[in-house]
Amino acid sequence: MMRESDPSPGPAGAVVVREAYKRYTSSAVVLNGLNMTVEAGSVYGFLGPSGCGKTTLLSCIVGRTSLDAGSISLTVKSRANIGYMPQELALSKEFKISELMSYYGLLYGMSRAVLKKRKEELYALLDLPPEEKIIEKLSGGQQRRTSLCVALLHDPELLILDEPTCGVDPLLSHSIWKHLMALSRNHKKTIIITTHYIEEARQADRIGLMRGGEILAENAPNQLMVSNGCDNLEKVFFLLSQKQAITFNNNEIVKEYPKPPQKPEPPIKPRQSIAWWHVYSHIVKSYYWLNANKPIVGFLLLLPIVQCFLFQLTVGRDPDELQMGFINKEVRNWRDNCYDFANESCILDYGFASCKFLDKLTGEKVKLIEYYDEESARAAVRQNAVWGFLRIGDNYTASLRDRVFNARIRILELVDEEPEDYMELSEVSVWLDMSNQYIGYLLQRNLYLAYQAFYTDIHLSCDINPEVAKIPIKWEAAVYGSNHPTFSEFAIPAILQLFEFYLPMMFTVGAILMEKREGLLERSLISGMTLPEVLLGHAIVQFIVLTIQTAFMMVVLYVVYDNVIRGSVILALSLLFIVGLSGMCYGILVSAMCDSDQAATYMGLGSFFPLAMLSGMVWPFEGMHWTLRSVGWILPLTLTTESFRSIAMRGWGMEHFTVYAGFISSLGWSVFFILGTYFLVVINKSIRLLK
Repeated sequence: MMRESDPSPGPAGAVVVREAYKRYTSSAVVLNGLNMTVEAGSVYGFLGPSGCGKTTLLSCIVGRTSLDAGSISLTVKSRANIGYMPQELALSKEFKISELMSYYGLLYGMSRAVLKKRKEELYALLDLPPEEKIIEKLSGGQQRRTSLCVALLHDPELLILDEPTCGVDPLLSHSIWKHLMALSRNHKKTIIITTHYIEEARQADRIGLMRGGEILAENAPNQLMVSNGCDNLEKVFFLLSQKQAITFNNNEIVKEYPKPPQKPEPPIKPRQSIAWWHVYSHIVKSYYWLNANKPIVGFLLLLPIVQCFLFQLTVGRDPDELQMGFINKEVRNWRDNCYDFANESCILDYGFASCKFLDKLTGEKVKLIEYYDEESARAAVRQNAVWGFLRIGDNYTASLRDRVFNARIRILELVDEEPEDYMELSEVSVWLDMSNQYIGYLLQRNLYLAYQAFYTDIHLSCDINPEVAKIPIKWEAAVYGSNHPTFSEFAIPAILQLFEFYLPMMFTVGAILMEKREGLLERSLISGMTLPEVLLGHAIVQFIVLTIQTAFMMVVLYVVYDNVIRGSVILALSLLFIVGLSGMCYGILVSAMCDSDQAATYMGLGSFFPLAMLSGMVWPFEGMHWTLRSVGWILPLTLTTESFRSIAMRGWGMEHFTVYAGFISSLGWSVFFILGTYFLVVINKSIRLLK
């Protein structure tokens, strides 16, 4: 189909597009050999139905999307000279107008004086409300005017405006068009405007009519109407669309999709260096966001404190007041019938050894409930009233006395006969509910400790060396840790690693997805910021938040609850921050892979439980199945957990393999996550960081 304009570029072409092709799938061709010329210092009205490829073409012009074939040339050489207003608002709705302008002023490198002057001019032109107003509370028209203000703020050479007058009062729309035309004529600005108000576009110097991935015609509005014999642009568009449809139906032109040897170069080469004022502007923007969302900030800072308190109050504490049933056939109603043994010389002489044993058992924080027969005690266990019961025979004291005093005599006399009844009658029979392994083992331990103390007291009260009553194993001071470790000491390193990894991950995912969802990230990148600058800004803000969170956790765990770090505190904190870096990099990868909060939540939860279980928090790593051990050691939190545990409990330094292996593992995973993000964003164009 013949076009009504010469596609060859003129000497004054500010934007020149030649033979542009772009498709997302083999059947979804968006740009189909498109040619377009925008003269410098002119206003170009870009018209076309939804889905015709206008937004894709604009994205290619600003360098955010690459062509499959063809070329785009611009007279501007940097994105800082482009003013872009997307079709969606792409505004931080929690910000005040003044905060939004300050952020973009910093991003564009404007001085305070210049920014103040530009704000005064644009506020008056666009009739904006007071700058202390929050964006979210503005009307739809006011929000679009604020978005236009951002595009005009730095006085760019090339303006690309997508539906700038949509929903705007007609008088204000006329004022905006008048200002844009003045910018074009008096200041030689090049302006591209998309609009669905076709007659409104008659004010433009030149119009491009687009349909089906092609420019049907581009020329001055009056020339288009004259050459097509129409009295308005709507008829021109309708007529040209009919001609295009007839051409396609008759198959007069069959285009073969080109396959160039290499991808076309972007119209503006991406900047490789980091502009630190861009990083600073991102930090300022993050501050504005945090200041506008104080409840979220409070949640972020209080969450680790609450989690640490909950952990200390719920995990690692031995259960107390465990209910245990007993049957004492020697003394019924033992609390009433037993008496104080403190002044007795040898309790075996008085027939109440069972009372002394039960008294020692209550000292081990066991709550005793008396039953009078085995049937009722067993029924109580089945009803979960007690965790088990023990039975003491009716001749327990006498049998125990015979066991203590007579066993050695019989051995010396070498009596060759069956053991007498006192061996069995001096035993305490125990039945436990072992459905809960930890409580069952704890009761076994308490029974052992109570009986050991009771048996030692017997020897002392009867003038027998108490060492005879003890097991002939001497527990010396532990090489590392204490002789009475708690589960919390074992679990705290893993808990800290989980918090340090997942808190930055959650915050990073939330921040990036919010910017993606609202178009803020896209607009910042089009405004001249680079992806490394965005990520560096996120890293700095995240490390500030992480520092505060870590300080709170360390105060709770190691000051309030007096847990011990025997090694270097600086080394331990360094490891925590490297783990936080790894979590932040993981959050960036999740943000690159997911386009919704729901998908990110699923991915975060899906990875949380395997990491928690395989890091050695729930159970020692050595107790896992060998197949999991062969894989689990390479996961992000396994070696770091053991490294922190060695620093805190063993006092080891970087000279030990276990310690520096944790640092290497965390840094290695950070590199892996960054490379994965790079692959998704830069290499694999089908999955992009941006929407």
